[in-house]
Amino acid sequence: MASSEIMEALQKCEIFSNINEEDIQQIAQLCSIESYEAGDTVFAQGEYGTKIYLIAEGQVALVRSVSLGGRQGTMTVDILGKGRGLGWSSFLCDPCSVSASAVCQKPSQLVSLSGADLRAMLEGNTDLGFKVMDRLAQIVGNRLRAAYGAMDTFR
Repeated sequence: MASSEIMEALQKCEIFSNINEEDIQQIAQLCSIESYEAGDTVFAQGEYGTKIYLIAEGQVALVRSVSLGGRQGTMTVDILGKGRGLGWSSFLCDPCSVSASAVCQKPSQLVSLSGADLRAMLEGNTDLGFKVMDRLAQIVGNRLRAAYGAMDTFR
């Protein structure tokens, strides 16, 4: 994926939707593209996450294994499409295990960047850091509500 395509993916991504073009260009320098087929696992629940992924094309399900008393199963927390981000916990804590698996539902192109590299950039530019963290707080809140909704299926 050319750098112009990475720029477009960043500009359309929910995490960076409130960031100006100059800052997007700096973030783009940290990015690469990864391709996945339907059924591929991007990361698995419990692994240590090191990257943030932005969906440029395709669809990824967030799936969580659960144990409720004697019952075990999996629940789909959310299905993410173009413009959505995942793996954001990789820049919130170090090291940090991921709370759900990410499984591609369709062939997918994901823009990836190191969580540690993004964190260093945000620490060096606190205005940018605040904008990203503010947007991330909104996304985390939405994900929590989706997870609670998904848990209702286990009643």
